Amino acid sequence: MPKAPKGKSVGQEKKVIHPYSRKAAQITREAHKQEKKEKLKNEKALRLKLIGEKLQWFQNHLDPKKVGYSKRDACELIERDSRHFKCR
Repeated sequence: MPKAPKGKSVGQEKKVIHPYSRKAAQITREAHKQEKKEKLKNEKALRLKLIGEKLQWFQNHLDPKKVGYSKRDACELIERDSRHFKCR
């Protein structure tokens, strides 16, 4: 028959970490690092989404019969719907 576990380890909950310990500092650093990664990931996703929307707008408004666009043609295309972009 297997031995019964000792009384000390049975039902033992997670140890409390002292707030000024090295372990607490390590956990805090890791948490900050993860938060930073998530923030950068979300910001990059937002930037890419905006760029994707602009490209989609252009693709939807291009004339499929036209082979090439001059700078003037592109500006006219943009100015037709100026709330999306501004021509420089």
